[in-house]
Amino acid sequence: EYRWFTQYVFMSSVWMMKVADSDDKFMYEELLAIGNAVSQDIVSNMDAIYEHLQTHKQWHKVTAIHNETLVSRQDDADKVGLLQESGLKSVNEVKADGDGDQDMASFIDTSMAINMLTSTASRINDEFQRHIRLVMSSHGTFKAAPMKKVERSISKVENDYKDEQFPRAAKLLDLVRCSVTFNTVEQLCSGYVALINHAKSKHGIIELARVKNGFLDPNDGGYRDIKVNVIFKSRNPEHRNVKMICEVQLLLINY
Repeated sequence: EYRWFTQYVFMSSVWMMKVADSDDKFMYEELLAIGNAVSQDIVSNMDAIYEHLQTHKQWHKVTAIHNETLVSRQDDADKVGLLQESGLKSVNEVKADGDGDQDMASFIDTSMAINMLTSTASRINDEFQRHIRLVMSSHGTFKAAPMKKVERSISKVENDYKDEQFPRAAKLLDLVRCSVTFNTVEQLCSGYVALINHAKSKHGIIELARVKNGFLDPNDGGYRDIKVNVIFKSRNPEHRNVKMICEVQLLLINY
């Protein structure tokens, strides 16, 4: 329904019309007010869940999971090695000299670089999902997520990563992603430990890149999870040992 709404309804000029019972309020303002009200109810419910979880006897184990960043870009030459093509490097060198065309750089960032990453993601997605399912299914409920859409990737690059160095698309670490849902706090902690231990083992298939614990800050309202980004190393000979940072979302069923 949301995709249909954005494609066929949201772009309509009807939202610039005045509300029937108001002379100074537009339809889009009414829509935003409804959306904000619904959102506030959801956030309030999630905050109540978080407050309750803080009373759990094992909650200190969740808050002991600290944020950690070891690798934060897909173009890390030593650890990942994506987006190393000569064309991208040339644009970066021109930008460094101060003679770069910002429009061209932006186009390459939101078109060429994202398409390159999406192509790599499509090659390793199935293999990644199978591997994480094998590792995590005994700890929680595994669910493969769809690859991030190009439109959403462009939006993140242009908004969330607008101040990052070129290519900004290298900050996209969740084109390939999955989730594991746990029924209890104990299962969440156990699943996290299992994933981290596997990443640190000598199997050589995944390596820890980043941990973002959304349960740490009590002032962050709404949805929370623990995101673990890993460098996945394909074992498929057809992929020539390609590597990519992917994401595993660890969820509590309450959310």
